[in-house]
Amino acid sequence: MKKLICMLLACVMMLAAAGCRRHEGNIIDISADASEKPVVTEAPVLTELPAETDVPATEAPTPDPDLTPEPTAIPELPEGQLLWLNTMPTDLYGISRAEAEAWFADAVFVGDSIMLGWKNYNNSMLSSDASFFGPTHFLCEGSYGAGHALEPVSDKSLHPLYQGEQHLLWDSIEMMGANKVFICFGLNDVAIYGVEGTAANFETLCTRILEKSPQAKIYIISSMYLMDDSHQRKLTNENLRILNGMLRDMCGRRGFGFVDIASHLVGEDGYLKREYCSDPDSNTPCHHTAAAYKIWAEILRSVAARDIKWGN
Repeated sequence: MKKLICMLLACVMMLAAAGCRRHEGNIIDISADASEKPVVTEAPVLTELPAETDVPATEAPTPDPDLTPEPTAIPELPEGQLLWLNTMPTDLYGISRAEAEAWFADAVFVGDSIMLGWKNYNNSMLSSDASFFGPTHFLCEGSYGAGHALEPVSDKSLHPLYQGEQHLLWDSIEMMGANKVFICFGLNDVAIYGVEGTAANFETLCTRILEKSPQAKIYIISSMYLMDDSHQRKLTNENLRILNGMLRDMCGRRGFGFVDIASHLVGEDGYLKREYCSDPDSNTPCHHTAAAYKIWAEILRSVAARDIKWGN
C-alpha cells in the first residue's frame, strides 16, 4: 500500500513540473484557465544606456556622385590676353550713340595732360560733329596730379582755371553743378608720392568732392601705361599696374565706377602700343594719339549706355 501511495505522489510532482516553464528574454505567466492565451510581459525598455555601454560612432554619409556638383571650370582667356588685363565692354546695349553721348552733358572730366588730350580730341570732333560728347566740361592741366589737387590755391599751384580763376577742384565741380565726375591721374603722382601715397590722395580727393557735391557719381579712369619705362626709376608700368589694382579696390569699397581704358591700349607685354603713343621718343612716352582717343570714346559710350539702361 505504501509503495502505491509513493508512486502516486511521484506522478503528481511530475505533472506540476510540466505545467510551468521559462522562456529566455520574456516571462510567461500561466493563466488560471489553461484555455486562455498566455499574457506576455515584455522586458522593461531602457531609457538610458548603461555607462559601460559603447555607442558606435555615426559615420558620415557617403556622397552620392549623382548629386555632387562638378567643380566649375576656369574659363580660358582669349588668345593673347593676359591675366592682369581688365578690358571694358564697348557694347551700347540697344542705346543709341547720340543718347549715350548726351548722358555726359552734366559730366566733368578731371585730370592731367592725358585728359587734356581727350579734351583736345573732343574739341576737334565737335568741329565736324556738334553732338559729339557735348557739351562736356573739363578741369584738366598738364603735369597735374591727385596730390597737386589737394594743395591750396597759390601762385605756384596747378589747379585748372574755371571762370577765369583757379579754384580747388571740389569747389569748381560744385560751382558747375556736375553730377558725374571722371578722374584720371597717376602719371604725375607715382614718382612723388609712391603707389600707396597716390592711392590715398585719390581717396582723399574723392571724399572732398563728395562733401561739396554729395549727389555726384564718381568714376575713376585707370592710370595710363607707358610705351617705354626704361628711363624711369619709380614711374614704371609695374607700379602703375599696382596702383590701378588699388584704385579698383577703392572703387569697389566706395561704390565708385572704375573705367579701365588703359588695358585696351597695351600689347601682350603690358606696354602702351606704339600706334597709341603720340610721343614715342620721349623719356616718358605716355601721351595718346587720336586712334587711342577713339577707343576712349567707345568705352565711355558703353559706360553711359549701361547707366541709362540699368543705372550702373
